Parts: sequence; structure tokens; C-alpha cells
Amino acid sequence: MADVALAEADLWVGEMRGVVVRGEPLVVVRGEGGVCVYRDRCPHQGYPMSEGTLQGHVLTCRVHSHTFDATTGEGINPPRPCLSQVPSRIENGMVMVDLPAKGALP
Repeated sequence: MADVALAEADLWVGEMRGVVVRGEPLVVVRGEGGVCVYRDRCPHQGYPMSEGTLQGHVLTCRVHSHTFDATTGEGINPPRPCLSQVPSRIENGMVMVDLPAKGALP
């Protein structure tokens, strides 16, 4: 079952926002190519990615300056680890996410 993360109109191209859906912190990133949703934690030490910066397609952790490709979640520097992507789509003007069962996100 899909859940609403936020309205598509609430996030401009080039912006990101932290949201909580069913108790799971997520970061929603909107680029030129659309919307991507990730678990809102740096895979290095767990700090919220939504507190970092987004410049173009590069998402940077505020604590350790690890960088990630905001369109794929892949690590840039260092190349590993990667962000944990959450399946998402736009439906009727809303960003929808498909969360696994509670506690099942990596």
C-alpha cells in the first residue's frame, strides 16, 4: 500500500525535504528528472541527509561531507556506501512512497 509523502507542488526542482511517513524518516529530493526518495540517514553514521545540502544532483551529508548522487543514491565520494532508496512515484499531484513493513528498511 502506498503512502503520501508530500504534495509534489510543495517541493520545487532543486529542493529536498525531510518527511516522516509511518514513523520512517525519509528525504525527498526533486531534480530536473523527477523525484527520488531515500531513507533519511547517511549510511556512514546515520545523520539525517535532509540536514545536508543539495547542489545540482549532489547530496552532501552535513557531518562528514560524504557525497551522493541524488538521482541514484550512489556514493560519489566515497563510492560506497550508498543511500537506501525507497520506491516512489507521482500520483494525482502527490509524491507516493511504497514502504515495506515497519522496520524492514535497510
